[in-house]
Amino acid sequence: KMTEKNNENSAMRSKSYLIYMIFILISVQILDTYTNFYNNVIPSKIIEEFLSGYSENVANSIFALCIAVASIGTYFAFLNQYMCDKVGRKVILIFTVFGMGFCSLLLSFSTNIFEYTIYLFLLYIFFTSDIWLIYINEESPPEKRAAWTNIVLMGGIIGAILIPVFRSIYITETSPVGAWRGMTYFSIILGIPLSLLILFTLKETIKYQEIKEERSLGKKTSNTLKKNVKTLFNSARRKEFIVLLIIFFVRSLNYIFIAFIEVYISNSPFLGENDINLIVLIMSLSVVLGYIITGTIADKYGRKPLLLFYSILFPIGLIILIFGANMSEGALIVVCFGAGLANMAYWGLWVLLSIVTIEIVPTDARGTGSGVKLLIGAIGNTAGLVICSIITLYYGLATAFIIFSLLSLIVNVPLIFFFVKETKGIDLSEIV
Repeated sequence: KMTEKNNENSAMRSKSYLIYMIFILISVQILDTYTNFYNNVIPSKIIEEFLSGYSENVANSIFALCIAVASIGTYFAFLNQYMCDKVGRKVILIFTVFGMGFCSLLLSFSTNIFEYTIYLFLLYIFFTSDIWLIYINEESPPEKRAAWTNIVLMGGIIGAILIPVFRSIYITETSPVGAWRGMTYFSIILGIPLSLLILFTLKETIKYQEIKEERSLGKKTSNTLKKNVKTLFNSARRKEFIVLLIIFFVRSLNYIFIAFIEVYISNSPFLGENDINLIVLIMSLSVVLGYIITGTIADKYGRKPLLLFYSILFPIGLIILIFGANMSEGALIVVCFGAGLANMAYWGLWVLLSIVTIEIVPTDARGTGSGVKLLIGAIGNTAGLVICSIITLYYGLATAFIIFSLLSLIVNVPLIFFFVKETKGIDLSEIV
């Protein structure tokens, strides 16, 4: 009966509205991707402006601690996800989109490493929430969930492609110190108007409207955070949910790859600024390839095979990258290849873990479930950055990269193989 009701409600959405909704969500994902990535391709310039008085290892270590402090902002994404269940998907989507634009504006006014850290902390609160992902998964047919998600991701990849484009414009061999601020302009111009567009034109998701209606009729009580968390860990697939949290934690330890890859290749004597811009472009394109593979295979052959594939591919790509950066000949080609593989695996794993998490938790606690996953990931980010700071101070970035990437192979692969069940084609409304 619930499935029949969902089909009737879905029919109420006109084709034109669904196309418009996807367009809006693609715009949100462009903004989300851009704000997520642009800070990761300018750290050498932040260090150059704010930490130039320190040695390489010390400056990298201090910057790692600053990013670790800023990453605490991702903890608040958990509250955003809970409020998504409390007040609706639309309100929180508006809140996070506006926040990404406004915090980018604040970053552009940074005058020292402390201000940069504070504003980055605020930005982390918003771009890690991923409310758009809940939106598209709740509005799409079960058999098209990964495909529709992939459409938004593929459209949103424009944000990733714009990263190397704007970096090559604002950051060159002759660009002045502080030119990195130009990277913030796009997200400022897009974010604030987009939040207003969502406010006046986008509808709440059908599945959340059903929950809201049931609450108004007394069939469901209004959710509290405690109740939602209890629902998650009392569900039929609670063991699998816990395993997914562990896998996501290990993946998040490897955030150091995203945060410091630009610093690492910038310190290579065999790579120039133009080479780095090309590597950033290859990494962006590799995300496109990863999304294509994920969207094609996940719905056809399942989520589990890809989870295994990406977990194995990530450390392989990263080790190739490290060797390439230290080669006197052919460094650019090898680094591009390794960086592309590692980046494709890192973000492909994120997409799959996000989809599977949504597919195993009940509708009225779905936002909270995604929030718990983000909270665990945020703790992993911070832990990885703090440990990276210590390792980098004494042994350098390459050692930290290798240690954390091998955890993906040693920990994640066995957990996925033995404990993760296939979720392809599951009806979200039937999850209890």
